Amino acid sequence: MEHYLFLIPLFPLLAFAINILFGRAFIREQAAWIAAPAVFISWLLSLAVLREVSTTGEPLFQHLFTWIPAGPFVVEANLYVDQLTAVMLMVVTTVSFLVHVYSVGYMRGDGGFYRFFAYLPLFVFSMLMLVLADNFLLLFVFWEGVGLCSYLLIGFWFRRRSAIMAARKAFVVNRIGDVGFGLAIMWIFTAFGTLNFQDVFAAAPSATVGTLTGISLLLVLGACGKSAQFPLHVWLPDAMEGPTPVSALIHAATMVTAGIYLVARAHPIVELAPTAMVVIAVIGGFTAFMAATIGMVQNDIKRVIAYSTLSQLGYMALALGVGAWTAAIFHLMTHAFFKALLFLGSGSVIHGMHEEQDIRVMGGLRKYMPVTFWTFLIASFANAGVIPFSGFWSKDEIILSTWVAEIQPLGKILTVVAIVTAFFTALYMFRVVFLVFTGKERFDPNAVRPHESPPSMTVPLVLLAIPSLLIGFVGFPPESGIFHRFLAPVFNVVHHEVVQSTQLTIAALSTVAAVSGVAIAYLAYGSRVIDTAALARRHSAIYSFLYDKWRWDEFYGRVFVQPFTNLARWLWKVVDEGIIDGTVNGVAIGIGAISQRLRHVQTGLVTNYALAIAFGMVLMLGIYLGLFSNFFR
Repeated sequence: MEHYLFLIPLFPLLAFAINILFGRAFIREQAAWIAAPAVFISWLLSLAVLREVSTTGEPLFQHLFTWIPAGPFVVEANLYVDQLTAVMLMVVTTVSFLVHVYSVGYMRGDGGFYRFFAYLPLFVFSMLMLVLADNFLLLFVFWEGVGLCSYLLIGFWFRRRSAIMAARKAFVVNRIGDVGFGLAIMWIFTAFGTLNFQDVFAAAPSATVGTLTGISLLLVLGACGKSAQFPLHVWLPDAMEGPTPVSALIHAATMVTAGIYLVARAHPIVELAPTAMVVIAVIGGFTAFMAATIGMVQNDIKRVIAYSTLSQLGYMALALGVGAWTAAIFHLMTHAFFKALLFLGSGSVIHGMHEEQDIRVMGGLRKYMPVTFWTFLIASFANAGVIPFSGFWSKDEIILSTWVAEIQPLGKILTVVAIVTAFFTALYMFRVVFLVFTGKERFDPNAVRPHESPPSMTVPLVLLAIPSLLIGFVGFPPESGIFHRFLAPVFNVVHHEVVQSTQLTIAALSTVAAVSGVAIAYLAYGSRVIDTAALARRHSAIYSFLYDKWRWDEFYGRVFVQPFTNLARWLWKVVDEGIIDGTVNGVAIGIGAISQRLRHVQTGLVTNYALAIAFGMVLMLGIYLGLFSNFFR
């Protein structure tokens, strides 16, 4: 199978090329039937790779070509599949294929249908190459490719100003993180003389702690940009301006997990830098808590789920920071399925409500959209971490790993933060469930007639609901389940000696937090026993603070955007126009003025020219006699 690894990303690339070149003129509405089968073939090949890796236990390797031969700087274009890569391949191709199928119904009738089904497989190609890369530079190239696809898909409806602004914001914020990643690559080559993963990881123990810490922090900066961690988290909620399938594929299940994958892939470096580990854990815990508090008060259904994505990515970063590498990838996998289901479910709601996204004007949709309701409910339970749904097993393992982590007492504090966040997660997810699907109808039935989505949209929902419910069992029991044994060759798994009472206590606390969140959501938005409007008025300052997203956009605007805008304007007006253009234009004006004076000398009269020649000869003779008069004495 290793000789055919290149076929996995090749088919999506061919689909992109065909649709972008011939889609507008010839293929048009048939573009989906080129893109979706191509991704399905990649899924079949990824499944074959997973089977071979799990059977043999040995990584697969394929050399493509020598990319950069420049003296000691040699970079090969190779494909590499170990157990971690195999998991990522299955996650990417599975979710991508179902999103392609879903998009057939969701995007039908859109003027850019062919363009959408060109950008989507291009993203799949970039993401597959990112996880298949065997060195940092090749990974970085397709890291940027994923960023390009994100920009194109967020701004897909480019006639909407909000979409263009969101795409630009995502592009700029991600570039900040990418600078860190780029500097890390330079430092890695300087320190180790190679960019190949295996060679770098083998040499890492011999490097100084300062070098490893610096490289790790720069890698974390890159991960913060792509995986939307604080302080580079502000782009992700705005990215909901793109079509809903884009949100499901790029901004929930695949692209935003690239940062988590990067840190997990570089774990032999990061785990030797304790300071970097603490930074990752704190950033992850803070991001999870902050995003959960914001999600509780948002009214756009897609934005609520977007902040849920931020929060769950925070859990993954927290797991990385405490050294629970397998738990982080486990949650990455479970989250990919239930979060893709939530986004596609919200898209089904938006489609059925004729593009309405405000949950305050919905209600009672359960009877109109039964398939969407039941699948959305399963995903909500999984996201809330309610046993036995998939999110419980992965989230509980992260919380337990944080409790027993070596970074104490910080680990205990972060455990409390994670449990409180689990409560908030259940609260905001079931706020959406109760406001959208239950209670009285809050829309005008004469203007809006809700309806269930077509099978091309509901079948992917049902297929995603299955892993959202069951896939968590591959991680049971914690630290020794099938999933953990599969990833054991990649990570240096440390089995913590945790007494059973501690395990049960942590599981009980996380379960109580989740169930309590569901119960309070029912009292507030289902039975209306709790008056949420009165609470909002009573605590208006807190409510406004959370509704305004902790005012990070305003803070960044005042501290960074406005000063740099003023600086750019000053450089434009004073330096560029005043000094640079002024100097160039001044020279031109001066030469022009001199030329205007000198042109009067050209009279066209021979007598004037003879007089000028005679005057010049007299002047030269005078100068000559003046300079050499002493010499002739």
